[in-house]
Amino acid sequence: MDFQSVNPLNVRLNLLSGNLLPMTNNSSFPTFWRIYSACVWLFELFYVVTLILGCFFVPIEKTMNDGIIVLIVIAEANFVIMRIFSQTALVQQLIGKLNDTLNIGDENMRNIIITNIKPMETPFKFYLMIGTFSTSFWFCMSLPLIFEKNQFYYSDFKAPGVYSKEPFSVDIYLIGTMIILINNIYIFVKKVSVDVYITHLISLITAQYQYIGSRFVLAFRNCSQQADNCNVLESNFRVDSSIEKEIKDLCRQHNNMVYIMLMVKKLLSVNIVIMYVNNVFRFCFLGVMLSRISASVLEGSMVFMYGSGSITQFYILCNCFQKLSEATSDMTDKAFHEDWYQFNFSVKRIFMMVIMASNNMDLRISLFKNFNLSLPSFMSVLNQSYSIALLLLRMQ
Repeated sequence: MDFQSVNPLNVRLNLLSGNLLPMTNNSSFPTFWRIYSACVWLFELFYVVTLILGCFFVPIEKTMNDGIIVLIVIAEANFVIMRIFSQTALVQQLIGKLNDTLNIGDENMRNIIITNIKPMETPFKFYLMIGTFSTSFWFCMSLPLIFEKNQFYYSDFKAPGVYSKEPFSVDIYLIGTMIILINNIYIFVKKVSVDVYITHLISLITAQYQYIGSRFVLAFRNCSQQADNCNVLESNFRVDSSIEKEIKDLCRQHNNMVYIMLMVKKLLSVNIVIMYVNNVFRFCFLGVMLSRISASVLEGSMVFMYGSGSITQFYILCNCFQKLSEATSDMTDKAFHEDWYQFNFSVKRIFMMVIMASNNMDLRISLFKNFNLSLPSFMSVLNQSYSIALLLLRMQ
């Protein structure tokens, strides 16, 4: 059991999207997938160049409504990927440390990991399906123009692009539309892939904290049962020595997880701030857009589907970080209700120190308190977006 093998969805999306984010401590990929990834990135680069050029040859309203919005989505999708790539050594070190803890091969750990990862698969598959469908639908909405005219211009594309000298034929228009459609699907899949990657990483760390908490409970419970069956002082001494050794091992594992959390904060802190702010404006934009096109049932349903996917994606991330926060603070809660106070002074002192550390150590991943991802922050984003959307609508 390691970082790569426990989540097939993460592996498949990482390859299909061409991201090739590190999966092992050496990040080696077969030659075929490296060539495939290079082709995907070159294809996207070509699309971005044609999109930027197209923004100079279409009306300003078209540039703002379609061109700039698509460029922002591309920047959003690629920023997190580039951040991870820029810290490849840190990611590999992080994966190596996680693999060291996962290699224990404990059935209890396996069950906890599956419990954390499995619930994330269905919402992400829903997000992927809805997002791919709405993206395809949105960029195919301009195809009926081929039945209305024979000459086309850059502004006829759903996202402006320069693929030939205008005016151009139906064939060039269809080729350009397919290029735009395929690229935007790839961009969306890249975004989903990196979201699954981050969620998978956080879920594994959450599982480690839950596993340490369960080990504390089992250690006290088993040793208490052994102590109840022992009447000889030497036997009780062996029980105390055994529990003390196990508690120290768990403390070392907890210290290792604290170090891993610091590495995760260094890796994701900026990304979390960007995600938070971006989703405020994204939901605000969706609200304004939906109110403007309410007369069009077709476009309104498409925006509703895209908005549902966006809310689902952000909710999954917030829920994942919320679980991590709860796991770090509640690690010793269940063990506290066991008979830990019956053991010798050394065991009680170590356990009390662990309780104080887990309760007082604020391992916040975000740089700023107001931008931390959690379920309360999810509701805060929705409320802020609603307020901004109302303000913008009243100003018009």
